[in-house]
Amino acid sequence: MLEAEYAAMRQAEERHWWYLGLHDQVRRALARCRGLVSGPGRVLDAGCGTGKVLELFADLQPVGLDLSATALSLARGRGDFPLVRASAVTLPFANAAFDVALSLDVLANVPPGEMPKALAELYRVLAPGGALVLNIVAFQALYAEHDRAVGVVRRYRAGEVREMLAGAGFALDILSYSNTLLFPAAALVRLARRRRRSGREPVSDLAALPGPLNAALAAVRRLENAAIVGKALAFPFGLSVFALARKPGPGISGNFQRNAGKGL
Repeated sequence: MLEAEYAAMRQAEERHWWYLGLHDQVRRALARCRGLVSGPGRVLDAGCGTGKVLELFADLQPVGLDLSATALSLARGRGDFPLVRASAVTLPFANAAFDVALSLDVLANVPPGEMPKALAELYRVLAPGGALVLNIVAFQALYAEHDRAVGVVRRYRAGEVREMLAGAGFALDILSYSNTLLFPAAALVRLARRRRRSGREPVSDLAALPGPLNAALAAVRRLENAAIVGKALAFPFGLSVFALARKPGPGISGNFQRNAGKGL
């Protein structure tokens, strides 16, 4: 990821519709896992970036991990969280150290050959019955300038994510595409931007939008999140793939649905 993008990300996380929608999605997913977190430091944000998710869920006293020193430096300004500099492919934690692991738009930055190892590491550090909240960009055909700027190596289909999670040992509670309603317009924009001048540094899509438009797009995401996470509906296409998976075991009921909407 380009170093300049971290500063842009930190600002965008506060108000950009993409991040507002993602944060709402994570909040709903954690609500489905009510009662799972057994104590401080039992939630891992594996690829925490500049730390907004850590700040939002500070009451859970999460642990942040990122490979970028720049990202961790920016995250330190958000609160007194344990921060670890390491790769998501080799997690420096003991077996069963966490009840919940978050992997939000991170694993697409891992070389495809290392994806099985990264998921195996997430499985390893989760306690039996623990949950993985995963978001990853979708459809390689949409690979564009933004992806290059933020370090994406490859975009994935839902079927590929299903197979990889199953291969790591996870059981699925939710698997769906997200950002579905906005997919047609966003796809056209991305495809139009696929050509860029040779030698030009790539630029991400994190530019600020007019307030009313930004609010409307965030509202669309919240409606989708209510369907995907609240009702476990699966959409057939979208800009991202979202999954809520668990490590089989007695730590939590296999039926997350009955806890939906009750909060942590």
